[in-house]
Order: sequence, then structure tokens, then C-alpha cells
Amino acid sequence: MFGKIGDMGGMLKKAYEMKKEFGKIQEELAEIEVVGVCGSSVEVKASADMTIKSIKIAPETVNSGNVEEVEDMVLVAVNNALGEAKQASQQKMQRLTGGLNIPGLFG
Repeated sequence: MFGKIGDMGGMLKKAYEMKKEFGKIQEELAEIEVVGVCGSSVEVKASADMTIKSIKIAPETVNSGNVEEVEDMVLVAVNNALGEAKQASQQKMQRLTGGLNIPGLFG
């Protein structure tokens, strides 16, 4: 009769452990730095928790006066950095999921 309650207790314990591990992984993701570039003109640093940390634009790029081109380069570099961050995040999260692809877990 109480077998199912015991199973529920075990499931709750496992869920708590996973939540705790998820918190640790989130902290680790904030420490992982990745870089996205667009040639030698723009460099974007981000963390694996999808936070942009810095954007560097070469002075000659800004001096070109072509605002649209600079905007496009920044966009490319940001997307490259976020792609690297997502990949790093997925690799780290595999520790928690055992390699399972859980929709919505990786953003």
C-alpha cells in the first residue's frame, strides 16, 4: 500500500538532487568564456550562460564611416559568440541529462 509513497519520495529526492546539480552547472556556465569574431574587425566575448561580456571593434572599422557595415559585423560576431556559448552550455548540461536532449532545457 505504501510502496507508491516510497517511490514518490525517491523521485522527489532525485528531483531535488537534479535541481541542486543544475544550480552548480549554471554557476559553471557563467565562468566559461567564449569568443565570436567577424574577421579582425569585431570581437565579442560571452559566457556560456548567454551573457555578452564585451564587444571590441577595431578603430579602422569605426573610422570607415559605414555604419551599416559595422552593425552587420557586430551582429555576425554576436551570433558567433552566442553559438559558441550554446554549444558549451549543451556540453556542460549533458552531465545533468546523461546525454538526453530535453526540449527547452538549453534555451
